[in-house]
Amino acid sequence: SSGINAEYGEHTNPIFNKLKIMTVQSLFKHHCITEFSKIIKYRTPYTLFECISMSNRATSNTVILKKKSNTFLHEAAKFWNSVHKRILTPEKGLETSLSLIKLRMRALLLQIQSQDIADAWTPNNFQL
Repeated sequence: SSGINAEYGEHTNPIFNKLKIMTVQSLFKHHCITEFSKIIKYRTPYTLFECISMSNRATSNTVILKKKSNTFLHEAAKFWNSVHKRILTPEKGLETSLSLIKLRMRALLLQIQSQDIADAWTPNNFQL
């Protein structure tokens, strides 16, 4: 047993934070950023990679967002732009290992998810 005695109707926030369980929103962002990083790192599938415009600055890993849309690439690029400086090793950039990117992304999302101490979830728990 995990040592948590959850009563019916109890707020999930403290339970998720204590057990380090990611919410559905955090899992979605984690998977989007993981898949997006694979696309730009390995350039595969190439048809998706071709649709991504990276900044021309040598030290930048920022994606230039085109017209707003509700597609995977646009949403994942927004998430990527908000976190890549916190999950990539500065001297390695896109050469940062995928396992390290996933580890840092999980830690970042759990940190954000546990920001507010209140029992209820707030928008702050889901902002990258």
